[in-house]
Amino acid sequence: MDALEAYIVAAAPGMDILAAAWGKQEGELLEMGASDTDAREILGLAHIYFGPTAYTAMQAAARGSRHLLSTLRMIERYAQRLSSRRSAWLLRKELCTRGESAAQLERRARELVRELAVPRPPSQGVRLTRRARAPWTLTITGPSDLVAQLSAAIDPQSPLDSVQKIFFGGGAGSAPAAATNVIIELDQLDKVVSGRGDEVTVTMTNGATITGAELARKRLLEHGYVTLIHPLEGPVNLYRASRHASRKQRLMMSAENPRCAWPGCNHPADSAQAHHLKAWSRGGETNPGNLATCCAYHNGVNSDDPLALTSRGRLERIAGKVVWIPPWARP
Repeated sequence: MDALEAYIVAAAPGMDILAAAWGKQEGELLEMGASDTDAREILGLAHIYFGPTAYTAMQAAARGSRHLLSTLRMIERYAQRLSSRRSAWLLRKELCTRGESAAQLERRARELVRELAVPRPPSQGVRLTRRARAPWTLTITGPSDLVAQLSAAIDPQSPLDSVQKIFFGGGAGSAPAAATNVIIELDQLDKVVSGRGDEVTVTMTNGATITGAELARKRLLEHGYVTLIHPLEGPVNLYRASRHASRKQRLMMSAENPRCAWPGCNHPADSAQAHHLKAWSRGGETNPGNLATCCAYHNGVNSDDPLALTSRGRLERIAGKVVWIPPWARP
């Protein structure tokens, strides 16, 4: 048997591997030769399929799977997209008990995510969608008569111009002045002050971006605050005095992470929460090194216990940067 044949034989079936891993520690898997990433992922999946759950019947049915470990990983990626634990188990059970190829299972997984996702009725209000390198969107949801009146007031030939005139035509509707936080990384600072600012993109905590050249043409304090970020140590200092330390700490936190630090979340720092990387209840300090920008949702689902098994993961500071630790990983 050559190395390829040995690998294929060892990889199947995945559920037997998880059963053998259940109850073991990460160090034991590392001693067996597993990489740290594989060890954490295997232990995370073992906890899902062999650990405690309220859905024991579906868990037992899923354990009969003969799929490869790589297929079980794929199934879990789709299960994590569902907010309901019951829906996640319905997906796991169906996919684990289907005797199809991985490609066929993934197609069915996409269908199940659409079927099992709970549709939410639209809530009335105004929502701003921010995009890193594309136009932003302002969405208004309200009673049909109100939205119809608003729409009728917009000139279809020049909609953006007419909206701007309606919003900022004068008086109380004039455009508000920006008062936000400008972030400059220390290893980029020389590019800004030396007149080569086009090489730098500066991110503001309201989600907008400007080039270093644009920044050099403006007076920095017109934006409100300037924070220096060290590439390894994190936030260094806030260059504007503040009466209240908590305000300064929040500004430095948002300067480091202009958006929610959770991967893929674009919630802006200006309306986010201050998340303690080491939980306050566990002795965590309220200082810039222990704070991270987090939207209310991800602040709520973040696991405060680094040793606890969780389905959503947690935020940590590693080498000066705030990073997401996946649910199967351990510090």
